[in-house]
Amino acid sequence: MAVNGQELPPERKNLVRELLCPQLLAAIVAGGLFAFTIAVPVKLPDADSVKVTKTGIEAVDPLLNSAEILEKVKEKEPWVLYEKGLTKEAMAAAWKAARDNKKRQDAAWNMAIGNTLIRSDSPRDRWKGYVVLEKTILKHPTSQYVILNYARQLYYGGFVEKAEEQYENLLKLAKPEWIEPRIELANLYLVDEKTSRAIEVFNQVLEQKPEDPRITKRLGLAIAVNGKKEKGFETFVRGCALESDNLDYPPEIKELIEKNAGLIESAISDVRQKVENRPEDIDLRVTLAKLLIAVNRLPEARKNLKDALKKRESVPELHELMSEVLFREHNREEALGEFSSATSLLPLSRPAAPAEAYAPTIEDTAEEAESVAPPPEEKKADEAAKPAAEGEAAAEAEAEAE
Repeated sequence: MAVNGQELPPERKNLVRELLCPQLLAAIVAGGLFAFTIAVPVKLPDADSVKVTKTGIEAVDPLLNSAEILEKVKEKEPWVLYEKGLTKEAMAAAWKAARDNKKRQDAAWNMAIGNTLIRSDSPRDRWKGYVVLEKTILKHPTSQYVILNYARQLYYGGFVEKAEEQYENLLKLAKPEWIEPRIELANLYLVDEKTSRAIEVFNQVLEQKPEDPRITKRLGLAIAVNGKKEKGFETFVRGCALESDNLDYPPEIKELIEKNAGLIESAISDVRQKVENRPEDIDLRVTLAKLLIAVNRLPEARKNLKDALKKRESVPELHELMSEVLFREHNREEALGEFSSATSLLPLSRPAAPAEAYAPTIEDTAEEAESVAPPPEEKKADEAAKPAAEGEAAAEAEAEAE
């Protein structure tokens, strides 16, 4: 028998088959994340990567544990429309997909629906979005990128404690070398005034990626927030220097460049156009500043950041980036001032608590239940299999009676 493409030695086949009985796998899915040992710990395959059948263990869609699923989410119509600034059309597309039984069987579609709806101004839309995302997690409780997406959306909506819980659950599954969720959790601790824990996690990540500019800069901010401003600033500018010397782009910038056929100028033009279409979107301005810093167009980056600060002076990342620009321009004194502003604002940048919860109507809950019901073809298959299963159970009972 093969598990995850590897043939197990004969002496372990029976043990694994017993461990992965349908009842235990159901318990894993129902109960969430847990670990156990029998004499020597046995690593079970991910509940989302295998399923138990009468003939053994079958692999299921590997997309569920791949970063590719996040790209699939971005390709779905609701999110594409939202990214284009067509918010009304995006919400309509998300609701349409949410009522589509076939789409609701697909994790990427559910994530796209949820990610879109929670960005609405409507409490009902946001309620629906989080319901869809939560059900996706319940269906795929050990799919690492599904958990990561859910944690990010919880944080976006101001559910900080719930987001921390999801990140912490994810780190129980994730290998130490997967640093993205660890960095995100450390950043979350930082804005949630759990600075010592943030420093601890940043240092753990640096053990995996020593001298990483991005992590070094964030560690510097955490050290300063923890009361050691000068030491924090020195750590921060060391990260800035590392990035400049190594010509190392942050991951999100690398991704943008790749999407623009490897041309950074094309990426800059694309983001600049989006900024013009959505001038109030501070995240876009942050992205544009990072792109300009990456190609050392510092005066242009500084101007973009000044424009952004006029709109939202309380955003710590704008001050952080301005500090980096000024440091690279050899203006250490002003760079320290912007760094101090960033560190003073960080604990205050926790997302606003969610608004009053929406109370779903009977029609809302009935519609949601209908949307996620098994498709007709699956119902027919289940009904066809039921008599056979009942017959097998009866035969087993007779055999036991004898």
